[in-house]
Amino acid sequence: MVSLRHLLSVSSVAIAVFTLAAFAAPASARADVYNISFLNSDQGYHFFGMDDAGHVVLNNPGCGISGCWLNYLDGSFVNTVFSAPSITADNGTPCTPSVPSGGSVIHGVCNNGRDAFTGYLSAGQVLPGVYVGVAFQSFPYKGDGLLFMNSLGDIVFDDVFNEAWYEAIPATTPEPAGLLLLATGALGIAALAMRRRLATLA
Repeated sequence: MVSLRHLLSVSSVAIAVFTLAAFAAPASARADVYNISFLNSDQGYHFFGMDDAGHVVLNNPGCGISGCWLNYLDGSFVNTVFSAPSITADNGTPCTPSVPSGGSVIHGVCNNGRDAFTGYLSAGQVLPGVYVGVAFQSFPYKGDGLLFMNSLGDIVFDDVFNEAWYEAIPATTPEPAGLLLLATGALGIAALAMRRRLATLA
């Protein structure tokens, strides 16, 4: 007959294994829900660069004496400067994601295992769309303009129909691994409390 103390010992080992697995398993902290912010017009404003900390810079060569640069952080305007800012570019790499038969990619970008593109999902589609991920999540914007993506999955794209630059930022949600870690931690505390209770009764 297996004693309760033995079962608790085995459960403690199992909890430790699950906890290590939760830490070791690769998981993204980003969900497939995006907050989309208007940055500026694409008339005269050009994409200058983005980094992996949420900064985006647009450039207008016709602004001021030698041009101006507009700085944004997480989709919100920060300031305008009149000399090129220093930025460690994390713009992604041009690529051609796979699309359904009959579809086509106009501009595509890949970064850190993610992809996004402007294009068509079918031959009969009238206007191109903006899509992200293997499930072809669609943004409510149209256009065949350029797009860029940093390693966090933030996407800057040009909606040529609205003549504007937008930034799509994935919403942060609890990771599956984080939830697993929380649950196993709670189980571990309960098991430890039970073991101490048994020790005092022995």
